[in-house]
Amino acid sequence: MCNVMPELPEVETIRMFLNEVLMGKKVQQVRHLDSRMVKKGHVSSEEISRRLPGHMVKSLKRRGKFLFLEWDTREHLLLHLGMSGRLLWVFEDEPWAVHTHMILDFGGHHLRLIDPRRFGRIGWIEKGEELLPHLGIEPLSRKLTARELARRLEGRTAPIKSLLLNQSIVAGLGNIYVDESLFRARILPHRAGGSLSEQDTKRLVRAIHTVLKEAIIHGGTSFSDYVDALGHPGKNQDYLQIYGRNITHCPVCTKPVVSQVIQGRTAHFCQYCQR
Repeated sequence: MCNVMPELPEVETIRMFLNEVLMGKKVQQVRHLDSRMVKKGHVSSEEISRRLPGHMVKSLKRRGKFLFLEWDTREHLLLHLGMSGRLLWVFEDEPWAVHTHMILDFGGHHLRLIDPRRFGRIGWIEKGEELLPHLGIEPLSRKLTARELARRLEGRTAPIKSLLLNQSIVAGLGNIYVDESLFRARILPHRAGGSLSEQDTKRLVRAIHTVLKEAIIHGGTSFSDYVDALGHPGKNQDYLQIYGRNITHCPVCTKPVVSQVIQGRTAHFCQYCQR
């Protein structure tokens, strides 16, 4: 099976559920916080564990593939799932899974971060500090327009596949949803980003919006590690049109799907439908 990092729809699926169950709840205790996972900011795992008890969750936010628990202090706990991370809402008597790196006790329930490969990260964002300002446009926001995308692609000779994976241009897209968006927009992944026409960028923005929204409706894509906050796999893998090694023929023209490495990342596309 493919090992893929949770992308925007997977993280948003987790955010929506946890926002419902966590808003207004107070942390009773930090039962475990692995110092090796605290990789963002200048606050140590010991200090985070000291600060959190007694504080209430105000909301859950997302930027790209990152989650943020906002507290009543207006500080934020940053969480990133990496390649294999799972963020689970479980009963407090649930046995600890191997590779559990964080347990927030909310009284009766725990929020647990489990990450066998430890590619994820935890961090602390102080009050008033901007949430990851280096990240690009949120693709589901009104800011991602054809005109704005064209502006960011202007003069770029890199492949459009690579540019869409660049988190400083558009935040939250990864291999799965870039391939799906380019297929629906009928754009070849190795085409230079700056060569896209106005009609190309309009189709691409529409495709990105549609692909992401559909994936969220289906609870995200599960090939290997991803599950939602209750431990359920997503269903969007059953609706993918071009991505994935089980898809061998184009659903439109029935020609063989091409798999090609472009600047270190594998792209799946149809050389007949995408021109």
